[in-house]
Amino acid sequence: MEEKEISNQESLCLINRMIYEAKGYFYESGISALIYGFSILICTALTFMLDSKIISFPFSPFYLFIPVFFVQTFIQLKEEKKKKAKTFTDESIDFVWTGFFLSALAALCGSFAGAGTIIITILLLLVGFATFLTGMIAKFKYQIVCRVFCLLMAAVSFFIQNENIYFLLAAAAVFVWIIPGFILRIHYKKQPHE
Repeated sequence: MEEKEISNQESLCLINRMIYEAKGYFYESGISALIYGFSILICTALTFMLDSKIISFPFSPFYLFIPVFFVQTFIQLKEEKKKKAKTFTDESIDFVWTGFFLSALAALCGSFAGAGTIIITILLLLVGFATFLTGMIAKFKYQIVCRVFCLLMAAVSFFIQNENIYFLLAAAAVFVWIIPGFILRIHYKKQPHE
C-alpha cells in the first residue's frame, strides 16, 4: 500500500479535526432535531385524525415533510459553516442519519404504494437502529437507552396495525428528536460562540 503525501493545509486540517475531537467539541444547536421532531409529531397527529375520520385532508399529511426537508437542510448547512472543524464523530453520525433518511424514504414509498401501517413498524426499527449507532458513536447514553424504547415500540407495533400506531411514532419523535434537541440546545447555549 502506497502512502500519499499530504499538503501542509491538509495536515493542519487533520490536526484540527483530531484536536476538536479530543476536546469533545461539537457545534450542534439542536434546532434541526427539534424541527424534525415537531414535524413528525404534527404529521402523525394529522394522520391519526385523518385515519380516524376526525378531519379530512386533501393529501397525506406526510407530504408536509417536503418543505420541512428544505428548511432543515438550510439550517444544517448554515450550522456546518459555523463549525471550526468537522470531526470524525460528526461525519460518522451524518452517515448514520443519511442512511436512516434514505431508508425511511424508501419505506414511505411503500406507504404511498398502499403497504399500510406496517411501514410505521419498519420506521420504528430504523429509528431504533440509527439512535443506537448515534448513541454509541457520540457516547450519549440517553440515545442508547432510547434505542431500547424504540425497539420495544417496534415490537408492540406489530400488534397495533391500525390508526393507533401513530401514537408510537409520535412517542418516538418526542424521545428521539425533541428531548435530545432540547438537551443539545442547553449544551449549545453553554458553549462560547463567535
